[in-house]
Amino acid sequence: MLNRISAFAFAALLMLGAGSATASWEEAGSVIETATKDILSLLENDELVKEEQEEKLIAEIDLLLSPVVDFPYIAKGVMGKYYRKASKDQREQFADVFKTTLLKTYAKALVGFKIENYEMIPPRKKSPDQKKQIVTVHVFSANGDKFSLVYYMKKNDQGWKLVNAILDGSVNIRLSFKNQFADMMQRNRKDVDKVIESWKEQVDPGKGSA
Repeated sequence: MLNRISAFAFAALLMLGAGSATASWEEAGSVIETATKDILSLLENDELVKEEQEEKLIAEIDLLLSPVVDFPYIAKGVMGKYYRKASKDQREQFADVFKTTLLKTYAKALVGFKIENYEMIPPRKKSPDQKKQIVTVHVFSANGDKFSLVYYMKKNDQGWKLVNAILDGSVNIRLSFKNQFADMMQRNRKDVDKVIESWKEQVDPGKGSA
């Protein structure tokens, strides 16, 4: 569903540390730092990262990411203007299949990419809204490549949640999927059910019916 660069952006989604110019920014980074340590611990299990263990790895990652990533919020943004036209059941169905999309992309990318280290970039100024924070990180791969990653964090009643990520100022994860959803709506005559089934087929070939 994603090209290689987009996949890398999501693979590096949790490669953050803590550090702060503001208390809120530090809180957001701290939440991600804990998740990062847990994810990296998973990858130390050689058995778990084997191809035949993909479903188990995805299940473990799900447990760690669900408290950190606001999947429903991102899915709503991906549906865009079609969200209001969709029924409650359609919204829930798409949110579920979209979450599976991100988890599968993340699991495969984590195993495929080797991140050597990262550098936290302090914010230049305070966020005007303390419930929204932007965290920038420079990530260095094992082959020497450097990527700039921008993470958008939002605080709700459940705490800090990641709601989007942008790679090198050009690959916007949520926008990329939003454009894909809109394109599929046009190709399927704005039939939400058909788009959901087509999306399922792309994520899990053989499970969709369209």
